[in-house]
Amino acid sequence: MHLRIYDPRVLAIDLRNRRSGFAIFEGPRNLLDFGTTVLPSDQAEPAMARFVDLLRMSVPSIIVVKKDRWENMASSSGARHFVDMLTNESIKREIQIRVLEQDAITATFLNLDCSTKVEISTALARVFPELVWQLPPERKAWESEHPRQTVFDAIALGLAYWQHETNNVLDSQDKAEDRAESV
Repeated sequence: MHLRIYDPRVLAIDLRNRRSGFAIFEGPRNLLDFGTTVLPSDQAEPAMARFVDLLRMSVPSIIVVKKDRWENMASSSGARHFVDMLTNESIKREIQIRVLEQDAITATFLNLDCSTKVEISTALARVFPELVWQLPPERKAWESEHPRQTVFDAIALGLAYWQHETNNVLDSQDKAEDRAESV
């Protein structure tokens, strides 16, 4: 096992048009904070102020968003302003924005035998016991998604990022070790 002295603080955001979920990690097993924020479509400034406060208080090194949601928000005329403001704020604060594809999230949870949102949410509650009371009820086909699901989607995004990032770090370390042995 490779130990790292410093784990960057990661802000995972499940971007949605009206309500977004967020999770703040420091390392893959340390969930610092999570919650939702309402994004009124007609008032981009107050919504952005909430995220600026979140950036100021959490001081992340990396912001992680899901690729399809990021692209949908960027292509929407009403939400484009929000994406531009978040991008500008991250540049000003020197925060990287990483975009993960759905395949990375799916692959992370297939390793845990989870394929549905209910299974993923339940698995997350086992990993982070503080989430048990937040578990959204199982959704019926005719019901809309529970508002707390955005939190679980953000946490799943954060864990997928850590899984992906850890694999990249270990792969690059293994390649470096192989090169050193061959010399």
